Amino acid sequence: MTSRLNNDADSAVELHRLLTASLTRHYGLTEMVAAALADDIASELRKEVGGTEIYIPQPSRAARNQDIRNAFDGSNIDGLAMKYGLSRRQIERIVFNSDTPPLQDVAQS
Repeated sequence: MTSRLNNDADSAVELHRLLTASLTRHYGLTEMVAAALADDIASELRKEVGGTEIYIPQPSRAARNQDIRNAFDGSNIDGLAMKYGLSRRQIERIVFNSDTPPLQDVAQS
């Protein structure tokens, strides 16, 4: 049986790991700098919402698909598949599927 204390510690470690990896990947920070920044972000989150559960929804598939269509240049299917964690076939379906309407600008709605 796992205690609540262990779950909390595991969650904090996982949050730190995710933040560090994301900062390294998206901003090109060294792991040491990203880990220090992750410490600060995690600390601020604990101050703001510590002890509560937060639901973080998945990114919008429609927005992701529009990003993929916008980034597609005719020769980068493999790169897009790697970037978005999808198969080559999934990227092809997104790019070449005319059934998927483009994401509409909120200001136009």
